[in-house]
Amino acid sequence: MINTAGTSQCSQPLCCISSNPRLHRARETPKQISLKLAIDKEKNQVLFAESDMDFVDVLFSFLTLPMGTILRLADKKSGVGCMDYLYKNVEALDEQFLQSKECKTMLLNPRSAHDIHCKNLVLKIDDTEPTKIYMCSKLFCPIKTPNKKAYCLSSMVENSKCSCGQAMDKEVFLEYQEGIIDGNGAFMKGTSRMFMITDDLHITPVSMSDSLAAFRKLRLESGNGIEVRTVTVDEEEVLHLLKHSLLSKTPMTDTFLSNEENTENAAPFEPLSRPNHLENRFRKMKVKLLINKSSRRVLCLEAKEDFMNLVLSFLTLPLGSIIRLLRGHSSLGSVDNLYKSVGSSKMEDFFNSTKSKDLLLNPKLPLHFSLNEQLPLKDEDPITHESRRCADCFRKNMVYLHPWGEKLCFMNPKLSGQEARGGGFIKKETLLLINDDLTIQPLSPINGILDLDKLKVLVSNSEEHEVEVGEKEVHLNLFLHRHHTHIYMHSIALTLLKASLIFRSVLNHVFKPNDLGQMLG
Repeated sequence: MINTAGTSQCSQPLCCISSNPRLHRARETPKQISLKLAIDKEKNQVLFAESDMDFVDVLFSFLTLPMGTILRLADKKSGVGCMDYLYKNVEALDEQFLQSKECKTMLLNPRSAHDIHCKNLVLKIDDTEPTKIYMCSKLFCPIKTPNKKAYCLSSMVENSKCSCGQAMDKEVFLEYQEGIIDGNGAFMKGTSRMFMITDDLHITPVSMSDSLAAFRKLRLESGNGIEVRTVTVDEEEVLHLLKHSLLSKTPMTDTFLSNEENTENAAPFEPLSRPNHLENRFRKMKVKLLINKSSRRVLCLEAKEDFMNLVLSFLTLPLGSIIRLLRGHSSLGSVDNLYKSVGSSKMEDFFNSTKSKDLLLNPKLPLHFSLNEQLPLKDEDPITHESRRCADCFRKNMVYLHPWGEKLCFMNPKLSGQEARGGGFIKKETLLLINDDLTIQPLSPINGILDLDKLKVLVSNSEEHEVEVGEKEVHLNLFLHRHHTHIYMHSIALTLLKASLIFRSVLNHVFKPNDLGQMLG
């Protein structure tokens, strides 16, 4: 490839064109997976399924999907706690409250840090655009680091602001990408072994001992009353299975036999103590609660940008990271069983590598998505490709990257014109209201009095409390009563996360106003 500012032709023009993935999509044909079901005819229930590694690969890929992507794929009808409300409110949120307009894209269309691995899935339901790299319209826009090395500025979010002030809207194509061995899946090795998948998504490799154990657990003595049915699974069924797996204890039955979701025996909600394996990175945040004095229920909460960033970041979290943060007890349908299956010693030998397994148990956030001080999750490492371009290709928007040339430095779309990591989605010194169901609205005295009217609460029957949320306790300053008290509460951030996945009434499960009422008399 010729690196020049002149008009010379690219020495390998076909490489640039063939690197564009969009040129190949029209040739793709819909794919399907065959699945064998063992069905209890009397109960019309899937006892277990038998599949090859392709279907298991698809199920495990659920753990890499960000919550915002799941909500979008479910058309904001996922039924997961109050997450659908949160997503809709971000859609409607005025961009004046955001650090940059790209923040809304990051929240509503969060990409997976591991999308390159999921390209090898036989059935891929995540229609998020693959990771793309953008540069500004200048042929070469470098930045010098303290060690005096030059880096070529780029971004993974289109129209991010470059340090030169221009929009980064020139797409760059990767010439070389991490390959996956032929015959292997996204995470699983190519193998002739079959796998048993229970109705609640426990997965084990087929063996005589595991089969007998499953039969005993299901109280099966013979094949009487069992129907064997082979079904063909396409992307639509996989999407249905994802939605059912978040809500139901019998997602296989609900998906393939069209039963209503079974949400019985869901794990009870409990405030979480801080997990020992997570670092203490939670910093203190101050919020104000508006409480109904009679019922001791939280009506709404006034928060600054730090608390707002925490709530909005829930949309960017991969499902596997959510389960890990909640120590395998998310109370989301059957997905905890998927997570446990990945970590099972019986599955140890069936992953492509230890790295593949770790991607599922501990998915990273995409570059620049982490909030650093709010939740103990790390960004992915930056792409290590380097850039070498020719002017002719660049004008045709067909720049491609080599493993040599100028190193890439990725701009932070949350911090306009900066490459530093960190930063939140909401502008500093912003104040917003969060309702009990996590709906968000700007501060407005007109809306405030109308909202109280809708809730049938008189102004005289409401009181304001200032709350300092820390890692181990919540301090409440009662303005009206002129005294100070403490409520012990572990890991408020994780409790808030778990409550938002389960309930439509979130604040009243997190701040326990009924307990507060007993303490205050």
